[in-house]
Amino acid sequence: MPQISSIFVSNNGLADHIGKAQVMPYLSGLIGNGVAVSALTVENRQNWQDPAQVQGIRNSGIAHRPIWRKTGPWARLDRLAMPFRLSNRLDRMIRRDRPSLLHCRSYMPLPAILAAARRHGLPWIFDMRGFWIDQRIEGGFWDPASPKGRALIGRFRKLESMAFQRAAAIVVLTQDAQAVVQSHPDYRGAPVHVIPCSVDQSHFRHDPALRAATRQHLGIAPAETVVSYLGSASGLYRMDLVYRFYAALRARKGPCRMLFIGNHTAAQHIAAARDIGISLSEDELICTRVPHDQVPALLNAADMGLSFIVSTRSSLGVSATKVGEYLACGLPVVSNFGIGDIERIVTDGQNGAVLRRETDADIAACADLMAGDLLSRDQIKAGSARTFSLERATRNYFDIYKALAT
Repeated sequence: MPQISSIFVSNNGLADHIGKAQVMPYLSGLIGNGVAVSALTVENRQNWQDPAQVQGIRNSGIAHRPIWRKTGPWARLDRLAMPFRLSNRLDRMIRRDRPSLLHCRSYMPLPAILAAARRHGLPWIFDMRGFWIDQRIEGGFWDPASPKGRALIGRFRKLESMAFQRAAAIVVLTQDAQAVVQSHPDYRGAPVHVIPCSVDQSHFRHDPALRAATRQHLGIAPAETVVSYLGSASGLYRMDLVYRFYAALRARKGPCRMLFIGNHTAAQHIAAARDIGISLSEDELICTRVPHDQVPALLNAADMGLSFIVSTRSSLGVSATKVGEYLACGLPVVSNFGIGDIERIVTDGQNGAVLRRETDADIAACADLMAGDLLSRDQIKAGSARTFSLERATRNYFDIYKALAT
């Protein structure tokens, strides 16, 4: 069989957080399976300041063809021109590389992909990730009541419909999203594959020695229960539930610490918690930001992980990366109901708890479960590998590539 070759197209850069955590591992895995991978990505120059990271991308085996995002007074014009820049670059790459297939990550590259696939007669994958249009509306970025918002929504709804009609394969993150796509009126029967956000199980793992060393470094006492929260505290996340759950657990477990990993400050969380009547002190909060490869050490120092996301229509398509990373480190997870496949992933009283309602009584019940006897960290880790294995995800992508290339 001739070598399979692909062009991967994304509006995210390989040096972005998403690129490092959720793109590079998959592309590297495909290269390990013998695929010749070219990547057309939109990069921010400020993310290319780390020489080790840059060298890692250059040594990855990916034939990288970046488009550099413009800043300053040209930024707005560049956003308007980006579909044309992507389309022109992709057309040149296809003529030079003669790929077996195209791989479109999310919605922004769709204009370029749709045109190129039709012009060159190539099969392509719509790796949609989530319901991006709904996320833009629900996040307040696109206002359906404004002319601009209506125009953007209408344009991308049309592109989405065309993608459902023309893609040779579709990839979603959850079984709930699979059902939504297959019931869409413009869906034409292409295989819809479920590949959740996966985790390098050898990097994110339960490590007792690392746990002890990290807790000592952070000044965490042996008797203290550490609740971790990984990632952003933006409006897409229910930080009010984070504070309420932590307060309920603290009332049951005694000495507790809250570990925020990302761009957080103690003052920010103390003020936000105070607004809903919860008292937090600075000495019980640990706020730290580290490179992605240092996150496992911090998660090992914790005793559980929280993932509370605003529950909306688009959340059916969400596969929270943090959930897979928590579980891979053996941490039980607390999540709210209605977020992707969370009830298929988390079993109450075993590897965590699902908050189905937001009453004080339900939050207290979740805290009781998490204060009780759960599965061991090794058992939780073993279960996570069955769902979030990077090796399994890479194999699934490779199987899709083989099917389209033959």
